[in-house]
Amino acid sequence: MKKFIVYLMVFALSTGLASMSFGRTMAEEMTAVRDYLNVVDAKLATAKQAKDTARVALLHKEKAATLLRWEKLKATMETPKPPVIIRTPAPPPVVIRIPAPPPVIVTVPNTKEVGRGVDLYFNGGFNAGLVGFSGNFDYDLSGLPAQGLKMRVGANYITGTNPSGGDEMQAIFAKLGAVYYISPFLPELGMPLTWYLGGAYLIPVKVNDSRTGVWGLEGCVGANYNVPEMGVVNFEMGYGVLKYSADQAALKGVDLKIGYGITF
Repeated sequence: MKKFIVYLMVFALSTGLASMSFGRTMAEEMTAVRDYLNVVDAKLATAKQAKDTARVALLHKEKAATLLRWEKLKATMETPKPPVIIRTPAPPPVVIRIPAPPPVIVTVPNTKEVGRGVDLYFNGGFNAGLVGFSGNFDYDLSGLPAQGLKMRVGANYITGTNPSGGDEMQAIFAKLGAVYYISPFLPELGMPLTWYLGGAYLIPVKVNDSRTGVWGLEGCVGANYNVPEMGVVNFEMGYGVLKYSADQAALKGVDLKIGYGITF
């Protein structure tokens, strides 16, 4: 008899839920189901206290069936929402800027730089203490191990009174020597200077009208001041000795000359 009453109540409640579900909102349906489940839970508690295992099992089945019907009812009442499509904007294109390579600077060596090539100089001033003029032709010996070494061929002319012998003289003598550029070892002093050391063996060719001499030597320190597109200004300072007669004292004195040179 008790089982019949329980079945009757479940049937009535289910029928009531089904009939009431039409025209009620989701929130109202949820409240009704919750209230019914509370009633079932209360009956479960009473059945457990009375140790009525058959009723407890029956109520558990009813509770499970109610929850299953509720899920089906909820599925029919819920309107499926369209999927939310999140459109992520495409990232802007990444522009990679490759810097232009630095220009390649090709330095062409200047073969006409002072200290290289072939040089021709004309200068004047004091030669072995007397007034004199000279011309020098310097030829680059770049094939030798010593860079900056040049062979010097030239001629000097001097005129004046030999302070050692007291005689008036005019002399022309040839020279053969060398110069060595030492610019890497000396400062430019803020100017485009190239420095060199020079020395030559002197051969007197003519002294006065007919007398020829014997030998001579000279040594100097020189500097060239480079004037772009014009050539070089040449300075030389040194000392010279000229033995031009066996019975006459040698001519000795300071060399101090300035002149002009070209490189080609």
